[in-house]
Amino acid sequence: MLVVKRFWVALMFTLSACTTPGEFSMELNTSTNVAKTSDTVSFYVSHADGDITFTISPNTGLIASNNLYIAPATILNDSTWVTLYAQTATQTASRKILLVKAQATDTVISFAKTIQPLLVANCNFSGCHGNGSRAGRVELSQYDSVVKFVVPYQPGKSLLYASLIKTDPLRRMPPAGPLHPYKINWVSKWIEQGAVNN
Repeated sequence: MLVVKRFWVALMFTLSACTTPGEFSMELNTSTNVAKTSDTVSFYVSHADGDITFTISPNTGLIASNNLYIAPATILNDSTWVTLYAQTATQTASRKILLVKAQATDTVISFAKTIQPLLVANCNFSGCHGNGSRAGRVELSQYDSVVKFVVPYQPGKSLLYASLIKTDPLRRMPPAGPLHPYKINWVSKWIEQGAVNN
């Protein structure tokens, strides 16, 4: 028993002697990896040696002095990636953040410009619900067929919306993975606004 205790004491001493604070890689952590326009994202660095400089690439948004990244009020695309960098004289760490457009509540959602392209791009990607193939007898390439799965003004009672928010990945649509929340929000708002063919 004494031999085992001495072995563990020797092993712990050896491990502690081999590990010094400077041997850890610097890490940059953020409060979230997805931010809407005008959101703030807090960040912190661990295992840094020396003074830290923060930059963002591309130069989109603002880095505040109190370890906050402030997303821009507008972006050109529906979503875009930015990379936050932390640098010291000898170390660099980075973290990617996905910026997405925040949908204004008073904006009228267009079926032709927003909903139909969204459904075609995400639910028709393999021809499951269009182009001659109608999985589960659901056609999503035309307004007349989409509106059959919608109760105007009531997203909660609409099969189209319900299929996007299911928690079971085997029943949620699209099968490749859930839509970004802002896209689901577009569908919800379009239905709330009456699901019109605009």
